[in-house]
Amino acid sequence: MLIRNRITKPKRTHLETAHRQTLAAAAMALLPSLFTGVSYGNVIGADTQNFNPTTSGLDFVTVESGQVLEPGIVNFGLFLNDQANSLPYFADDQQSHTRFTDAILSADLHVGVGLLPGLEMGLSAPQVLGQNSPTTGYHGEYNALGNTEIRLQGKYQFAGDQESGLAAQLVANVNRIKDNPYTGANAGPTTNFVLAGHTTYGKAKFGLNLGYRFRQPGETITTAAPITPLPDQYIASGALSYLITSIQTKLIWEVYGSAPVRQVDTFSRRQASSAETLFGAKHDFSSQLSGHFGIGSQLINGISSPFWRVYTGINYAMGQLSKPAPAQKFETISQVTPAKADPFSGPPKPREKIVIHDVLFEYDSSTLVVGGADGTLSRLAGYLMTKPVFTRLIIEGHTDSIGSETYNAELSRKRAETIRKWLIDKHHLPPNKIIAIGRGESMPIADNGNYQGRQLNRRVAFTIYRDMAK
Repeated sequence: MLIRNRITKPKRTHLETAHRQTLAAAAMALLPSLFTGVSYGNVIGADTQNFNPTTSGLDFVTVESGQVLEPGIVNFGLFLNDQANSLPYFADDQQSHTRFTDAILSADLHVGVGLLPGLEMGLSAPQVLGQNSPTTGYHGEYNALGNTEIRLQGKYQFAGDQESGLAAQLVANVNRIKDNPYTGANAGPTTNFVLAGHTTYGKAKFGLNLGYRFRQPGETITTAAPITPLPDQYIASGALSYLITSIQTKLIWEVYGSAPVRQVDTFSRRQASSAETLFGAKHDFSSQLSGHFGIGSQLINGISSPFWRVYTGINYAMGQLSKPAPAQKFETISQVTPAKADPFSGPPKPREKIVIHDVLFEYDSSTLVVGGADGTLSRLAGYLMTKPVFTRLIIEGHTDSIGSETYNAELSRKRAETIRKWLIDKHHLPPNKIIAIGRGESMPIADNGNYQGRQLNRRVAFTIYRDMAK
């Protein structure tokens, strides 16, 4: 369904009544919307929406980090946001933080997919579910509800890892709003280029996005209002999150905005530039399901920037890491060297520590191993028996942070025992040389605040000792 933007004098209604009606209709409206598209971005969408959740669901809400979904991981998202005072008024502007003149209920449907190492794709379809403008006056509004745009994005991480990284993102945006004076008649698609980076300090993570939006504006729609279509824009955003592991919740603060490359007349008190901030929380209900809730407000009275915004949403991730790196690190007594493509190549060392990422466990399981564990453990067994034959093997089980510390400590011990039994029963290694230890959640190697990070943390590490004199 096309959405129209017009300048009109609407009938007087009650804002509270409209909110109840639009919220009741949201569930029914979203069912067919699931088949029209699925989300992305930050200040890169249509000129009616600055709140655009990321398709990956990894770190923040709308700000991109420098990491991507790993191959084999798929994330589905659904967000609702109710915004007050976001429509432009052109006469007798009486909008304020305490006086509501309009409200819009929107939804963002999205999916993100990890395709190749360092590469993800995302698809978005924002929807307008309801609007209300109880005051009279010359202002903008929709004359129909439905899908506002389709966005397709690709993101490539070219440096770093989950701790710190840099990525480049390209977004194609097809605006489906008809007669939008801010884009102009017969406007072409827009293309957005964004550089995204992040860094981690303990449980805190910082993100920064800088980008440029290439627009193809159409002709001025003089029948609506003498508004000049917006030119190219600079876009920027930043975010800070902190993970509280005891309650599996991330606190998130973001600031995002845009500015045109040249000054334009918006024919209202709203500026062509925009800036907003939000504060929210992301709670992990399970290893795969997370929920968002928060509030936001404008910093600049810009186009489509609401005086108040309330949002809520969910992300559901699924899949397993595809062809993960065989070792996180390769450690000897005298030094720690970078990760090797094959931890079982080269001559044996007196002491080696190997973390093998395809010896992984399903969530809340100590017996079900996922990935290519059997082949990897067979190669490990052969490597252990390479002369000089190992004298001791310590197996360390690790978990993610979901659950209590006591429970995770016991779960990790059981996981280490599972691998110990596997090596003894299937590969006939001597039991007296193998020790199983549970480390619990105390030694994470990835972010426990997202699905793929937690999957990496559910691992087993091996420390091998040899008597080189033999």
